[in-house]
Amino acid sequence: MYTFMTIGDPRWYKLAKLFCEATGIGLKDKVLIEAIDLDSLPLLIAIYQCAIELGAISVDYIISLTDMERILLEKGTVEQLNFSTRWELERMKEMDVYIAIRARINGLVFNGISPEAINAHRLVEKEVLDERVENTRWCITRVPTDYDASLAEMSTQEYVDYYFNAVLQDYELMKKRNSLLKDLMERTDHVRIKAPGTNLEFSIKDVPAKSCHGVSNIPDGEVFTAPVCNSVNGTIHYNTSIIYDGKKYSGVFFIIKDGKIVEANCDQGKNEINALLDVDEGGRYFGEFALGTNRGITRPACNTIFDEKIFGSFHLTPGQCYSDASNGNNSAIHVDLVRILTPEYGGGTIYFDGVPTMVDGKFVHPELISLND
Repeated sequence: MYTFMTIGDPRWYKLAKLFCEATGIGLKDKVLIEAIDLDSLPLLIAIYQCAIELGAISVDYIISLTDMERILLEKGTVEQLNFSTRWELERMKEMDVYIAIRARINGLVFNGISPEAINAHRLVEKEVLDERVENTRWCITRVPTDYDASLAEMSTQEYVDYYFNAVLQDYELMKKRNSLLKDLMERTDHVRIKAPGTNLEFSIKDVPAKSCHGVSNIPDGEVFTAPVCNSVNGTIHYNTSIIYDGKKYSGVFFIIKDGKIVEANCDQGKNEINALLDVDEGGRYFGEFALGTNRGITRPACNTIFDEKIFGSFHLTPGQCYSDASNGNNSAIHVDLVRILTPEYGGGTIYFDGVPTMVDGKFVHPELISLND
């Protein structure tokens, strides 16, 4: 794949400029770029060049390999995990900007690793994650690979074009349109969602909403808040697949009572999904509710950073909330499970305070019609 995605493609540099603008790289900044697997190299080189041109005082980079992470999880001791994480944390504390580029060569690389080992690793990494989220200007993406193309059921060239169409958006226009949804969400108390296998209600009263428009994720395109922690009741069936920590989950179905997931099932990965939710007390409660607004993404690709932005979708996320849209839930996991509401995926309706807001994947609330353009 690396030979196919040539460094000379001008779209890489155009994308690199978006990353540098999103994170505000400038003079005296210390920048860390993490490239995960070798297909990340074209974008790594482009971002490195752009950051140097902008005058960052230090541009450091790491090339990580998931096969080596598997060895650590499979063979490493607790002492070895803790030691490596300690150095990661100290390095992160030095940084002003963090950019992560992931190339998925095999999303199931952690198959066969026990859920206990993965959860232990996640818990020790949480301090690094918190430092990065709270104290750096960060942005992440995934670059196209043959593996991603096959998951999306596209040819490689088709997937590459899909990728650039999704990431090279007019984020200023997106910000303007998202603000309408953000304002409405912040005035909303009661949310109800009805779709096949889904009959769900909860409150988002007094929880801030946040527009995502090309600052922390590229591609971007969502507006998120969080449900009041104990207000969620009903059932939800997610109609997209997700690969999380190297394990695939499909057809996830939850029964929720007073905010807690009391029953979890799925077509693929039932035992693993329950082990994942049991990582800590917050794992069975929700930390995010969001609607996708990226007009360039209209179909799932089993790639969370894209699927959660699908226009006409929502995600309701078990685990950690965000500090700027907090409902108080704290967890080592954050699992963005997506439900698409367009007719070809079964349709459905979202109501805000009893008023239809999205029907079959289109905004119908009078204040939000322009988001469909």
